Amino acid sequence: MQQSRPDGEPSYDVGPINHHVLHEQIYDALKRHMMMGRFTPGQRLPLRKLAQSLGTSLMPVRDALQRLESVGVVVSSPTRTMIVPEPTAKEQRDLVHIRSLLEADAAAKAALNHTEAELAQIAGHCDSIRKSAETDDLDLFLEANYNFHMAIAVASRISFITTILEPLWLRMGPLVRNYMPNHDHFLRAIANHERILEALAARDPEKASSGIIHDVIESNRFDA
Repeated sequence: MQQSRPDGEPSYDVGPINHHVLHEQIYDALKRHMMMGRFTPGQRLPLRKLAQSLGTSLMPVRDALQRLESVGVVVSSPTRTMIVPEPTAKEQRDLVHIRSLLEADAAAKAALNHTEAELAQIAGHCDSIRKSAETDDLDLFLEANYNFHMAIAVASRISFITTILEPLWLRMGPLVRNYMPNHDHFLRAIANHERILEALAARDPEKASSGIIHDVIESNRFDA
């Protein structure tokens, strides 16, 4: 039954749109595209085309791009169009090096601090990685791999660790399809992640740390 105002007129008060939620949804969508390698190094990101693709206005897209620019994930061109950076070989090596240092420490602490529920969640992501190998599903692999590493970071109890790691992953995302993992890559990834999972379950910080270092370095050989 349609509700009316006190003066008898129909009410059209559906409540205000939660703009914060919309902006976060757009930001998350762009981050996911970046993480999954759907944007490539050097690609221009025209505001209007992105807004049309996302079915939204320019403002939340502009806000999301500015947030990504603030952490170096995109850069502004002289014409003010945002562009996906093209990291040099040294910058790529540095990204891998920084990630290996941070994630090794996180894995060591996660081995000591994780709860059984967190270990089960990490094991679930490991299962998803295994499933991705069965079908050579790169999208599933990339998503499960990211979730696996971030779940370990959360379990480490290191303050701000996911906030620090996420921009590094976002910077590396556009590079992943340059070296399209083959089936052997998937098989190695399964073995690496299962070793890490075993170390976490055994609460062995040294093996968890060395396992993460091996995985990060091996899985990010951009010249392979």
